[in-house]
Amino acid sequence: MKRCGVRMSPWRICCVMTALAVFCGGCAVSVGTGYPWLEPVPMPDGPYVMTQGRRILVAVGPVDVPGYITRAAMIVDMTPNPLNISSADEEASVLEWEIPRVIAENVRRLLAPYGVEAARYSPGKNSDYRIKVDIVTFEIARSEILETGAKWVLYGPDGKSLMMEKDISFSTPLKDRGDGGRRSAMSLALADLSREIVKDLLGVLGVK
Repeated sequence: MKRCGVRMSPWRICCVMTALAVFCGGCAVSVGTGYPWLEPVPMPDGPYVMTQGRRILVAVGPVDVPGYITRAAMIVDMTPNPLNISSADEEASVLEWEIPRVIAENVRRLLAPYGVEAARYSPGKNSDYRIKVDIVTFEIARSEILETGAKWVLYGPDGKSLMMEKDISFSTPLKDRGDGGRRSAMSLALADLSREIVKDLLGVLGVK
């Protein structure tokens, strides 16, 4: 019985596979540059407090973001074709996970020199304290100004006892209007917010 088909050399197979890879890669291209990653604060210089035994653990979260970010993330998740997503929605949607990630990492780094441990909040995981953050405003209302408005709440060991509640709002100037300038301003704003949270938290903990 004869087999039907065309016999291809390894070189020709390689060429076909390369062409398919290029074609598929082209189909996966999305619009807009977005904010690749926001930057957390640098690790503070030592010396670090050395602790024996169990360290105080602070859970950071949930971190709620403004409605326009949540809506953009829903649009991105529910739109089958990436080409139908606007660059504005694509850029905003990235912030839904970037903001909580950076705030939690900022708090962890800022608390490290004091011998206090911090990690992102995970339901069911025990912690000594928990910080919930609600970011109400985080947008460039004017061409060169990032407006930030947030509220944070400190809970006790049971995760429900309210110990402190604070509102904060401030403006961060943009160095330039491009993606780099916006990303830098957003990172700086989250750093300033995190420093205020840590400063008040250390006061509650009696740590100097």
